[in-house]
Amino acid sequence: MSTRVFVAANAREGLARIRGELGDDAVVLSTRPHPQGVELVASAYGDLTVAALGETQDGAGSSRILAELGRLRGMLQNQLAGFAWGASRRRDPVRVAVMQTLFAAGFGSTLARTLAARLPRGLDAETAQRWLRQVLIRNLPVTARGADLLAVGGRYTLVGSTGSGKTTTLAKLAARGVDAHGAGQVALVAADAYRIGATAQLSVYADLLGVSLHVAQDQSALALLLTDLANKKLVLIDTAGFAPSDPRTREAQALDALGVRRIAVIPASQQGAAIEQAMLRFGQGAVACVLTKLDETPQPGAALDSLIRHRLPLAYVSGGQRVPEDLHAPSAAYLVDRALKGGQLATPYALEAEDWPLFAGVEAERAERQPLKDVPTLKGTRAG
Repeated sequence: MSTRVFVAANAREGLARIRGELGDDAVVLSTRPHPQGVELVASAYGDLTVAALGETQDGAGSSRILAELGRLRGMLQNQLAGFAWGASRRRDPVRVAVMQTLFAAGFGSTLARTLAARLPRGLDAETAQRWLRQVLIRNLPVTARGADLLAVGGRYTLVGSTGSGKTTTLAKLAARGVDAHGAGQVALVAADAYRIGATAQLSVYADLLGVSLHVAQDQSALALLLTDLANKKLVLIDTAGFAPSDPRTREAQALDALGVRRIAVIPASQQGAAIEQAMLRFGQGAVACVLTKLDETPQPGAALDSLIRHRLPLAYVSGGQRVPEDLHAPSAAYLVDRALKGGQLATPYALEAEDWPLFAGVEAERAERQPLKDVPTLKGTRAG
């Protein structure tokens, strides 16, 4: 096993030298005081792995050694990332402040690191925050007012997770469609064969709006029904909701062959990981998205982050149960301002100043496991 001794004025300087000479995966074996500061004994991770495998023929013992080396490696990475965060904060406080703003508002590390890297140099703190706001507004994909889906008409089905608000949203869309085309030109189709009472709930909305309601038990029946409804200006189809991991979610994709366009319904109140799963399952192939439960969402940053990265146009936002009052055309400026304001909320989940170095270490370890993915070209940015 090849080890090296490093003497430095302090631990931070020593760790930086170790990383620079032995690589990011180096392992510190020991530390002790030295007349010149601190002495660190370190080895490259690969050298330790070879030594561990040569010292034991026991597979279980080898696994334990490798696991311990992995733990030590993670500790070193966290330490170095924390030191790097502190150094960056002193060297480029404005850029770090931009990242903190995005993290606090619920935006993910991929987008936060990308925008921070593209922050123009020379900006003061206030100007950098204005730049960030404008970039987010320009890159949040919202449908143009002249391209309103309801005004254009067509056949649409709402897809999303159980409890995402699809049926209520469909009723709100139907009410807007009645205003645009008249009740005689709008039809509702109940195609949810799983949820008890789904058709009854839709029937209430149909009676209130004065539109026709039709039931399709399977795709064959739906195909025949759509032929009968060819003269309708707007046909809205209510489908069953499933968890993103449920294989039955693919049933809605089969409607593409019938000329039905999908609209993803994403609850903004969910955690970022749940929003991302829903976007990957329901957003792919959808023509647009509706963000629901905005009234239950103090920090919609995660939802906006997912929309920006996946470039899925936001057609409507919904907050509340009123039909159709609680359905609105999206305003990118309003949504971004609300997200950034949410990052200022005083909650037990907000990071304090002393938490940021630890957070940086966790993010660095996560980034190594899942390297930065390609981010779509962002409008209004340039390399700093």
